[in-house]
Amino acid sequence: MTQFLCDNILEVFGLDWKSMLFYVVNFLILLAALIGLLYKPVKNMLKKKRESLDDVYAENEKLKAENAAREAEYQRKTEELKLENARIAANAAEAAQQKADALIADAQEQAKSIVAAAKKESATQMEQLKGEYRNSVNNVAVQVAQKLLEREITESDNDALIEQVLSDWEND
Repeated sequence: MTQFLCDNILEVFGLDWKSMLFYVVNFLILLAALIGLLYKPVKNMLKKKRESLDDVYAENEKLKAENAAREAEYQRKTEELKLENARIAANAAEAAQQKADALIADAQEQAKSIVAAAKKESATQMEQLKGEYRNSVNNVAVQVAQKLLEREITESDNDALIEQVLSDWEND
């Protein structure tokens, strides 16, 4: 029965074994042509694309490594610059401190010389005032003596006379 069905199917489609063999051979030739003409070139193209992508991937990895090295170099140089800046700032602060100390020392020397000059001038003025006071006291003593010599004075007259001479002296 299967034989009958196969024969019937082949007859229904109008096929015989020679035609079937012809179609199978043509199919195999077509398949070989497609493999030769399409599969191998596409496979080679995909292989080249893969190699190209591998090259790009390798270049990317190389660039990543260079980038990491440059970033490390950048960090190192940044740290060096920070240290250099700190050193420069410390040197500038030290120089400023030395200059301030020198200015303070100069100011102290000037202050000492001003104080010494003031003391000297004060001593000179003191001597002048002492001389003036001596002259004034001498004048007062002379005036008191003149008044005493003009007449005889009691104790109360002596006190009044001294008060009068002192008040005259203060008014002058």
